[in-house]
Amino acid sequence: MAGSIILAVIVGALLPVIALVQISLLVPVLMLGGVMASYLGAKNGWIPVVVLAVAAAVSSGLLMGGTIALILLVASLVPSVMAVLGATGKKPFFEQMNAGVIAYVGALLVATVIAYVSFGGGMIAKFVDVLRAEYNRMPDAALQPMVDWVNAMLPAAGSSPIPGMTVTSFRYQLSGVLDLMQQTYAEIVPGALLGGAILSGILSVLWANWTMARRGMASNESFIGMSGWFLPSRLTLGAVGLWAVGLILMATGSANGTTIYMTLAQSVGAVFAVQALCALDRRMLRADRPLNRRRLLIGLLAVAALLLRGLGSVLAYIGAASALVGSHGAIRQWTQNRPKDPPDDGMDE
Repeated sequence: MAGSIILAVIVGALLPVIALVQISLLVPVLMLGGVMASYLGAKNGWIPVVVLAVAAAVSSGLLMGGTIALILLVASLVPSVMAVLGATGKKPFFEQMNAGVIAYVGALLVATVIAYVSFGGGMIAKFVDVLRAEYNRMPDAALQPMVDWVNAMLPAAGSSPIPGMTVTSFRYQLSGVLDLMQQTYAEIVPGALLGGAILSGILSVLWANWTMARRGMASNESFIGMSGWFLPSRLTLGAVGLWAVGLILMATGSANGTTIYMTLAQSVGAVFAVQALCALDRRMLRADRPLNRRRLLIGLLAVAALLLRGLGSVLAYIGAASALVGSHGAIRQWTQNRPKDPPDDGMDE
């Protein structure tokens, strides 16, 4: 319990900085406070969860103000309650998964409404202003990784890189750089938030129930390992349909088409990337790979996919193929369940 409380204080204190860095790097924004709260709640009950929430509220309030603190708490910590209750209540695993993802996505929507009511339109521009203020307070060592990411991400986003940017030049050119990145943020951040919320719901439920299983307190229904996960056919077809709609909107030059496509693509990509990792886990299980090796490889691939967009895209395509034509794929199930013509008995009607 003491160790969990110390960990809760550390994570809560760092939560606003972690969120800021994730958004700045344009990677899927995992609600790490909620994920950690789900783990701590399943391991040691509600005391460390409350400590984490208090530490996060104090840290966020001091660094970013009360409104931002409320937004972070709603988006990150509130939905973790659903994961803890589901795990400790030993509810059927996939019911927990559905409830967890819905809780995180719903909490993100509520947080977005709070942000809109508080700041009005142009939230991306105002967020960039917050970034300017925070970056001005950061030491050079903290800015160096961000400078490297800016140099790498601008060409990928279709913008011209700034040759030879250093930390010193970054500070002098910060305003211009952020203006240049603002359009990229407007296109990518919504998808990064929504995709991160989906992944956070999945990870919270998995980690909470895995923790309960390690304590010997889970049932066969309340915890199912990744090798037993399969996307339902309707969800697979719906995800592919959403991706196609976004692609059409972008191709036709629709207003905000690029933003809509990026949002849908990142959300659908998160789901299919998880499917790819599950398919890999099943393949390694059939090959009798040791459990620890499977966990290590899956974990490393998951982290790398979060940080490297190219790898995340590859996993998403692999997952889409698995969900469509794999052993439990939507197309395969459709062909197997399709009514077959009755045998010809040689008699005329």
